[in-house]
Amino acid sequence: MSVFEAEAVVLRQYPLSDSDRIVVFMTREYGKIRAVAHGVKKPKSLIAGDIEPFNHIRIKFQFQEGKELGRILETELIDSFLKKNPDLLQIYTYSYFAEIVNEMVQENQPNIPLFRLLLASMKAGAIARIPVSLARYFEIWALRLNGLLPDYTHCVHCGKCVKNAGFWAWIESGEARCEACARSRGVHVGAKSAVMIEKMMKLPPEKFMILPFERESATELEKLTQRLLGFHLEKQLKSFRILREAFRE
Repeated sequence: MSVFEAEAVVLRQYPLSDSDRIVVFMTREYGKIRAVAHGVKKPKSLIAGDIEPFNHIRIKFQFQEGKELGRILETELIDSFLKKNPDLLQIYTYSYFAEIVNEMVQENQPNIPLFRLLLASMKAGAIARIPVSLARYFEIWALRLNGLLPDYTHCVHCGKCVKNAGFWAWIESGEARCEACARSRGVHVGAKSAVMIEKMMKLPPEKFMILPFERESATELEKLTQRLLGFHLEKQLKSFRILREAFRE
């Protein structure tokens, strides 16, 4: 039976028994891990507060070959991104980030860039009230880091550069088409939205989220990312619908 130590972000937890919980966490070193926290619901548990969702922790856990679940041995809290009085928008946004990571990452498969994106985006969301631009930023980068964001710089038909002029995204083929070649087919991403994607590629989340972000761009990029996520994950994420309503309010 091997013992591992890792830096992690807690994605979710759910009951295993009256006193035990299964905890799903994204680690820097080992990817997504599922492990049991024994006795965590008991009053004297030493780790109950550390393994709350969206906490950034150091964790020591045990794995036995052939077993689906590990066992949590020790935890140390590094940061709690949900402070004492978090607003609902922050909770919904972090839930959405966690669901994207949970769906994209295979268990025990390291994905250091995605871990860094998750951590940086949660840190950015703890600074100020979360804007819709942070959600679009996370979606675009999560897709890109997993090889699921096509190259939308040139029209695949005529070769015209469209990264700053806008384009039509053909989801199934992973192609971009200019206005003339697309014939209004696909998901439209206007010039301003295309420029925002370029800015996402150059800025960290805390700097991108303070830029002016027009409602039209937010809507266009939402359509693009949701079509891409739905196509590759073959499902719509439950937390997205809740988050979308929260932003509308």
